[in-house]
Amino acid sequence: MLDVLRNYIRQETVEPVKSLFSSFLFLFVGSLFISLGCIFISIGLVGFLRRFDGLHSWFSWVPYLSASLSLLAMTFFVVRILINKKGRDA
Repeated sequence: MLDVLRNYIRQETVEPVKSLFSSFLFLFVGSLFISLGCIFISIGLVGFLRRFDGLHSWFSWVPYLSASLSLLAMTFFVVRILINKKGRDA
């Protein structure tokens, strides 16, 4: 009876925790890569817009504002997708 109880506890506690850890690790790495990609896109946008000659004087803040707005837009769309997905699953 003790062996059956030990196997049951292992089946119901240890194995789900192992599978939860592996899926959590996969999701963490995926979100890390997506966030780094968004940051690199905004840095590339700043570099692209700084190449224009008309933005070197008083309008030097425009590339940074556009990169910040693009990051805000990406964040908005990600949150919107997550909210829609969560509402659909419920």
